[in-house]
Amino acid sequence: MFYSMEVINERKNKLVEKLSSEYALNHISMEEYERLIEYSQKVETDKELKILEKLIDENTSVETNTRREINIGNIEKNYFTFLSSRKTTGPIVSANISNVLGDHKIYLNEDDLIEDETTLNISSVLGSVVIYLPDNVEVVCRVIPILGDVTIKDQFRNKGSRKKLILNGSVILGDLKVKPK
Repeated sequence: MFYSMEVINERKNKLVEKLSSEYALNHISMEEYERLIEYSQKVETDKELKILEKLIDENTSVETNTRREINIGNIEKNYFTFLSSRKTTGPIVSANISNVLGDHKIYLNEDDLIEDETTLNISSVLGSVVIYLPDNVEVVCRVIPILGDVTIKDQFRNKGSRKKLILNGSVILGDLKVKPK
C-alpha cells in the first residue's frame, strides 16, 4: 500500500514523541534513544516505518505499555498557584507545586500514584497545601517549615506500604497538611 510522505512524516513524528516520552521516563537508555531517533530520520517508506514501530514496541516493557495508556501530560506537572485556589486530582509521577498566598488541595487515590515512589516538590509562601490520601499510602516528609506548619497524620508514617509519597521543599509562613481521604 502506498502512503504519501505527509502521512509517513506524521506517523514518524508520533513515534518520535513516543520515544521521547519513553526516554524522559527512563524506560530506555540514552544510547537506545539516540539509535532509534537516528533510524527514524532515515525512514522514507511505509515498510521502514513498520520496522521502526516494531523496534520501539520491542524496546518498551509490558509495564511501560500499560503506562502509555495514561496521558503523559497529566503525570508530570508543574503547578503554580498565586492569590487563588486550586484543586488537583488524577495520575501523577512527580510534581512541582509552587503556592504563593493561595490554597492548593490535592486529592490522590492509590491508583493515581503511578510509581511505587511518587515525589512532590513543594514551595509554599503564605499559602496552604492540603493533600488527601488513602490510608494505605506511606508518606515521607522532608519539607522544612519556616515560621509555618507541617502536619501529617500518624496513619501515614512508617507503614511499610507498597506506595510511598515523598514530600520535599519548604513552607514559609504557610502550612502543609496530609489528611486521610
